[in-house]
Amino acid sequence: MADHLPLIVFPNASVIPPEKGKGFPVSQPSFPSHANQVGRLSGQIDSLKRDFQEYAANVSGAVAGLEPETVLVIEIAGSVDDFKQAIESAGMEWLGEWDIDDIEPTDDFYQLNSKGERVDKPVTGRMFLSMTSQTSLEELLSLWEKWEKNQKLPTGKTKWRDVFNQLLTIRRWGIEETLIETGMIDRWEDYLNPIDPDEKISFQIELFYRRNSQVRSRIESAITQLLGELGGRTLSSFVNYPEISFHAVKAELPASSIKSILESIDNNEKRSDEIQLITFPGIMYFRPTGQSLAPAEDDEGVPFDFPDIPSEEAPVAALIDGFPLLQHEALKDRVLIDDIFELERHYQPGDRKHGTSMASLILYGDMSSEDSEPLARKLYCIPIMQPDPKTQNRSEHIPEDTFFEDRLHIAIKYLVEGSENSQPTGIRLINLSMGDPERPFIHTPSPWARLLDWLSWKYRILFCVSAGNCIEPIDLGVNHNDFRAQADDERISSFLKAASQNLSSRRLISPAESLNSLTIGALHADDFGEYPANGREDILPSNEIFSPISRLGYGFRKSLKPEIFLPGGRQLYSPPMLDRDTIYHINKVTALGPGQRVASDGSKQGELSSTAFTKGSSNAAALATRAGINIYDMLVRLREDENEEIPDDLICVVIKALLVHGARHPENAKKSLVESLKNNSNSRRIKEVISRYTGYGTPDITRVLECTSQRATVIGCGEIREDEIHEYKFPLPADLSGEKLWRHLIITLAWLSPINPDHRNLREAKLNIESGGANWGKTPLKVKRQDSDHNQVLRGTVQHEVLEGNDQISAFQEGDSLVLRVICKKDATNRLDESIPYGLAVTLEVKEDTQINIYQQIKAAIKPQVPVGSNS
Repeated sequence: MADHLPLIVFPNASVIPPEKGKGFPVSQPSFPSHANQVGRLSGQIDSLKRDFQEYAANVSGAVAGLEPETVLVIEIAGSVDDFKQAIESAGMEWLGEWDIDDIEPTDDFYQLNSKGERVDKPVTGRMFLSMTSQTSLEELLSLWEKWEKNQKLPTGKTKWRDVFNQLLTIRRWGIEETLIETGMIDRWEDYLNPIDPDEKISFQIELFYRRNSQVRSRIESAITQLLGELGGRTLSSFVNYPEISFHAVKAELPASSIKSILESIDNNEKRSDEIQLITFPGIMYFRPTGQSLAPAEDDEGVPFDFPDIPSEEAPVAALIDGFPLLQHEALKDRVLIDDIFELERHYQPGDRKHGTSMASLILYGDMSSEDSEPLARKLYCIPIMQPDPKTQNRSEHIPEDTFFEDRLHIAIKYLVEGSENSQPTGIRLINLSMGDPERPFIHTPSPWARLLDWLSWKYRILFCVSAGNCIEPIDLGVNHNDFRAQADDERISSFLKAASQNLSSRRLISPAESLNSLTIGALHADDFGEYPANGREDILPSNEIFSPISRLGYGFRKSLKPEIFLPGGRQLYSPPMLDRDTIYHINKVTALGPGQRVASDGSKQGELSSTAFTKGSSNAAALATRAGINIYDMLVRLREDENEEIPDDLICVVIKALLVHGARHPENAKKSLVESLKNNSNSRRIKEVISRYTGYGTPDITRVLECTSQRATVIGCGEIREDEIHEYKFPLPADLSGEKLWRHLIITLAWLSPINPDHRNLREAKLNIESGGANWGKTPLKVKRQDSDHNQVLRGTVQHEVLEGNDQISAFQEGDSLVLRVICKKDATNRLDESIPYGLAVTLEVKEDTQINIYQQIKAAIKPQVPVGSNS
């Protein structure tokens, strides 16, 4: 059998006219009668009017000179299209919207099945936010009164009829959102017990984004004055990123003022300087600041002998992290660093933990592996974190007066565009193995995530982002005596059931929800081998299932996140002190295995060969970046050795597709998940449920670097515009015609989308790939979807289809092809003005023992044709 064969490249796609689709009406839940709605809402309307009047009457000081405004929250069941125009027609300013998918059904609002019968499932809806003045509130109340009396609404404002029909709640944005949901109140209460009343407490203020620059300036002045009236101040300049609708400032207040704020909230005060600040209508959120983004490891490392193989080729990937130990024997002459923020001066011996370990994993992989060897390419690095002198182990963070968004934007712009003194680096891959544990993903993508989306799109680069770690103790629900007596499959089931009961604590942390980025979760796997227990417990005896410390999806709009899982080291736990207890705590020892062996910065001056065994999703993301570099090198060889054309500005989307292309749900893991989690309520959507724990699966990167005689991978790329269809023809090997044998078809489409931060969908470009004219089961190959849910794969920026067949293949003629169509539709925009870059990978495989050389047949059918290029 021929082996190590190069990938094949599709010829240019044909651009064909779009088919006329009939579309499907949007299903709506059942709504209450007009009389019931009037009864439900009258009290809310009266309360809204009264609350606004009280607020306007009580403003003073810095706010007194501004027109009284409030942010109106409108929650509806079902959907109302084009509501932005209705908001603006009433004189309000549109601030945004997002979907709600967990509304408990009531006798007034409930879902209907296709027969019009009530079903017991959550109701979906939407939340709209608008800035409302006294005048626009009066207009709203006038519309309400007309609707209440069943009168006709004015022209241009009839959408309000649908809104009132479907309205769940209408209220002012308040303390629940600004302080409670963000955890700020709990954090402030923790700070105050005990604390010096004069000590300064820092935080971040995020503002509703106002498109008018003069309005933004007035808000900035008012907030600065409000802080000053409470003895506080701003710690930074106000940051303004219109591309991601982000307007914010770092600030501080004395503890005595924080205490007064909490007392004012408890006493429900309406008029005080403290209330003026926290109810200021321009403020969206108060959030903690200065959080540790990469906790330090505490143990001393162990020495290691490193291979003397140089890394001489130019870098294509960048590490955005902490400062690595450049003189470490593993990293010396392999890392190119630009300390553009002058952070090295903050580091002491032993501080360079996270950057060193991430650089090590990218350059070497797990050093315990027999396959570990340094990359031929150097690694580029811009440090953005620095040690926190306030923490005992000086863990790395972003300082309290600095925005992560600012540092990251400056770093990415520097490496892509260059500066007066430097040239662009040509970097295509960015490793971001950090996240904010104080910002778990809940409804809408964070500013971090939106920034990655915008930068990915603007510069055509791919971020590999870690999902985040969950380091809380885990309650297995089984006492230690019984757990020790369980067989491995029982232990796996105990763990999976425990994890499923506490998914809220395993949410992705910012910026892992980024749409354009690849998010990487950690597998409970490494190459360490056998290890001494030393009183430690492996609560998950499987290397195919997510690590007990890995965070999980879903992503935005229930998209598949993390997309892939890679080894992140085996995390052991300390068993309960009492055998009857059920709670296990993370064991933090790193000098002993298991774990992934990485270069380490020991605290001893001059120690330059130390290693440690680390775990987590940061490690998995670093391995994804390493794999991306290997894929890049393979694509370069295709250009040079096979004379293929893969444009530079499309190479990152091809890498994105190929990083996912080798992914599958491991059979044993899938079996364990189904047996542990499937029940009557989720059986019909079990694929979607399982994907929350697996993403698209675990990729075998070696499969996308080369082909075999029985496995052919064909790649393509292009740029597509709204309503275009790009058609590719994948040749069907003649020797498969009419045969009955196992075959495996994998199709992966990846793209980068511009974003609209003011739209609930965010993603402007919706791409998908389908077979021309038939579903997959009706193509000549007769294959069926194996892993992910058919709707869920369409919600992000990667569509990955794993298809298999065992039935007899249809008879077809030599020269016939499987027709594949890439389709582009607008999503979070009225018109898609940009060309969307995409990468495509298609693999057909049969078993090795068939001896059918499908590779040569596919290549022979494609090779005479014109090579791939950009469809621009």
